[in-house]
Amino acid sequence: MGVARDNYGRDGVSKSYVAGFAEVEVDVETGVYKVLDFLAVADVGTVIHPRNLGGQILGGVMLGFGHAYGQHWVYDQRYGVPLAKRFYHSKPPTILDAPAHMQWAALDRPDPETPVGARGVGESPVGAGFGAVVNALAAAIGDEIFRRAPVTADKILMALEAGRPMHEALTANV
Repeated sequence: MGVARDNYGRDGVSKSYVAGFAEVEVDVETGVYKVLDFLAVADVGTVIHPRNLGGQILGGVMLGFGHAYGQHWVYDQRYGVPLAKRFYHSKPPTILDAPAHMQWAALDRPDPETPVGARGVGESPVGAGFGAVVNALAAAIGDEIFRRAPVTADKILMALEAGRPMHEALTANV
């Protein structure tokens, strides 16, 4: 682990950070996986309302799980028009996708750049949830098995059978 501290002025802009840790279980015969345990640790400055903060962190983490599990928005490469526009194309996570053990913690250290020492926590839990799940999958089945999200059972099975990623990395069509 590396720790660093800077002394650069933020000019009133302070960001929140969330680190996520996930434990996954992968069935290599079916490609199905699930998150068994999850912990999120947030650096959001002074905690003003712990219950609301916990809801915000765990809700954002669930959105990140959705990005890892199966949310896949497909666009036409030529015109940029969305092709997968309905929830049956891209299923959001439900309570059934939540792990049995989900916890959060906050550092609760005041931010010197804000008047009350608190920072907002909106987007950072999403990345923490997504990154923790995808990294736990990479640790469980191999670093080079998949190259893009969402990580679905068919991608896992095809890659395990071939011994290499079967999907190309995402590209930008500009």
